[in-house]
Amino acid sequence: MGCTQNAAPVQAPQQVTEQLTAPASDTIRVVPSTLGNILVDAQGKTLYYFAADIPGSGASTCSGSCTGLWPVFYRDTVTVSPPLGASDFSSFIRADGTSQTAYRGWPLYYFQGDTGPGNVSGENVNNNWFVVKPDETVMIAQRGTLGLFLTDRMGNTLYYFAKDTPDMSACTGACLAKWPPFYANPVSAPSVLNPAAFGTVTRADGRNQTTFMSMPLYYYANDTQPGDTNGEGFNNLWYVANITGTIPAESRAVPTAEPTPVPTTVTSYGGY
Repeated sequence: MGCTQNAAPVQAPQQVTEQLTAPASDTIRVVPSTLGNILVDAQGKTLYYFAADIPGSGASTCSGSCTGLWPVFYRDTVTVSPPLGASDFSSFIRADGTSQTAYRGWPLYYFQGDTGPGNVSGENVNNNWFVVKPDETVMIAQRGTLGLFLTDRMGNTLYYFAKDTPDMSACTGACLAKWPPFYANPVSAPSVLNPAAFGTVTRADGRNQTTFMSMPLYYYANDTQPGDTNGEGFNNLWYVANITGTIPAESRAVPTAEPTPVPTTVTSYGGY
């Protein structure tokens, strides 16, 4: 899952450009870097998240030799100053019995390849390890055969609709009850994603909607918690928003027979 030492070359360390003012007692701080504002510990060491983790699950998918390369971060008491809020931090007991601190539900880690304060050489290692940003509105998740796809900052899955055309949503009316539009302004995302790939469209109903590679982004109402991907493949029209911006070619043809909805409690609205 992207945590072996020989899986990807370590990038050359990049340096934080300056330190923001924060009380010496703060255990987690925000500092500016070449990647934007990021979270660091009291000594200035960068904190990361792992795309394979499910935020809020109270578990980490990095174990064994993975933690040798990505040591867990834990503080029994978290003290922060604005723009951070203490309520965004929590802790949980890992499967190995140790404790780990989480930010907005995402478990926090160090990177062994960072040799000192300000290093951000763990960014994009294996395309699934990223620095933690306080202003991030789009994040990347990884789930088995689904690969890498977009979520909001809390880990809620975002989707594409096969009937959409570039910068145009075909989901209207009753469709929106099951597939609410996603909108973030501004968009802040991991550096592996080109900022220019994100845009905003004004829908026919007057609401704004964020796009990625010209594809409008949606939530699925039957995803009840971070990590859920219940909308994947729904009616062969809805798919997780993979980071390539593509939809399976076979989905472009509307099925001749209505498939059994997944989950079965969902009501189908004309293929939506």
